[in-house]
Amino acid sequence: MVIGKIIITVLITMKIRKVRIRTKNFTAKGLRNEIFCPGHAVVRLGSTTKTESIFPTIYGRYPVIEINSVSAVQNSRDKLKMKKCFDNLKVRQAIWYENLTNPKKLELPIIVKLRTGFKGHGMRLINTHEELTSFIKSHNMSDYIVEHFYNYAREYRLHCTQDNCFMAWRKLRKEGAKERWFFNSSNCNWVNPNHEMFNKPLNWDIIEKECIKAMRATGLDLGAVDVRVQSEGKKNPDFIICEVNSAPALGDRGVEVYKKVIKELIHKKI
Repeated sequence: MVIGKIIITVLITMKIRKVRIRTKNFTAKGLRNEIFCPGHAVVRLGSTTKTESIFPTIYGRYPVIEINSVSAVQNSRDKLKMKKCFDNLKVRQAIWYENLTNPKKLELPIIVKLRTGFKGHGMRLINTHEELTSFIKSHNMSDYIVEHFYNYAREYRLHCTQDNCFMAWRKLRKEGAKERWFFNSSNCNWVNPNHEMFNKPLNWDIIEKECIKAMRATGLDLGAVDVRVQSEGKKNPDFIICEVNSAPALGDRGVEVYKKVIKELIHKKI
C-alpha cells in the first residue's frame, strides 16, 4: 500500500510541465511558456515570490525544483547583504562602508549607492568632502552603502552559474557619452567577445573564477556579474566585482542561451 502511494506520487510529480518563470524584467519574458521539465519547477529572475504562493495547491505535497531561492535573490537585491556575502567568501570587491563614523577621513572620490537601487538609480559620485557632508545631511544613510571609486577603463558582464561562466559582454561607452564614471545601458553599447573592441583581459580565467565565487557567495544559481577592469596593457590587470544581478537584461541571444542553461540546471536538480 505504501509503495503504491509512493509510485503514484512519483508519477504525478514527474509529469512534464511548464517551468514557472518569475520575473518583472520584460526582456526575460521570452522564457515563459518555453521551458518544460518533469515535475514542478520555478526560476526566479529578480522575483522574491515564495514557493508556496507560486504552487499553492501542491506545496508541501510534491517537491518543487527552485532555480534562485528567495534568500539568494534577496542577497543580490540588497547591496548591503551582497557586500557582506562577498566579504564572507573574500570576493574581490571595492572597499566599502556601512556606517560613516568619520566621513572627513574618507579618501575621495567615493560612490554612494542606494541599497536597493538598480540600473544606476540612486548612485552618485562624490568628489569633495563638502559634497559628502551635504549628501549625508539630506539623505537617510541607512538606505545607502558607500564604496571607493575605482576609475578602471573597462567593464564586463559575465553571465554565470555556480559552476561556470557561459556568456559575456563588454559595456562599451557610446561616442559622446557625457557621464563617463559609470557603465550602464544609458551610456553604453554592449558588444560580445567576437567584437574587435571586446578587448578580453589577459587574466580572464581569474576573473571568471572570481565571478563564480561571487555567485556562490550570494547563493544564486543563475545570474550576471558586473566586473570593472583596469585598462589594457597589463598582464594581470586589477579588477573588482561590482555586483551580482539576479534579473539581468536579456536580448534575443540571451533568451536562447538562458533556455539552454536553465534546462541544464533543472536537470542537475532532478
